[in-house]
Amino acid sequence: MPDGSASAAAHLYLREEQMRQAYEALLLAWRSLNAECDTILRENGLGSAHHRILFLVSSHENITPSVLLERLGITKQSLGRALNDLKERQMIEQGYDANDRRLRPLRLTEKGLQIEQRLFRLIRGVMTNAYREAGVSAVEGFRRVLAPLQENSEGKIG
Repeated sequence: MPDGSASAAAHLYLREEQMRQAYEALLLAWRSLNAECDTILRENGLGSAHHRILFLVSSHENITPSVLLERLGITKQSLGRALNDLKERQMIEQGYDANDRRLRPLRLTEKGLQIEQRLFRLIRGVMTNAYREAGVSAVEGFRRVLAPLQENSEGKIG
């Protein structure tokens, strides 16, 4: 039979104080990652919504607006404003699916791709340093923690 004190110690991370510290760490990490990108975004007249859209369109070839809407969890109006802005700035283009003309896949233009790649290089650099410092087992643990947090009320986002 397992030692009761070991079992109790194993669940200390579930206490409110630990949860608050973990959530604060996520908020600060998110702020830190975004701060790395702020200069490039400002130079191009873009905000965080534009950045998230550029990232997802770059990461998911031919993503449709409906899938993008689901992944971002924002209103249609908010997505529409940001998408239209990116189209007007010639960073995103929208085509038609060869098999289903109702689908309107999104693709980055060369200009959009260049900006997204600059932004992602910054993020990758920060994350690479953090991953190296934390080590392989910590990175795997981090991914396991993030996996269930990527769910919303309708199920998995990813």
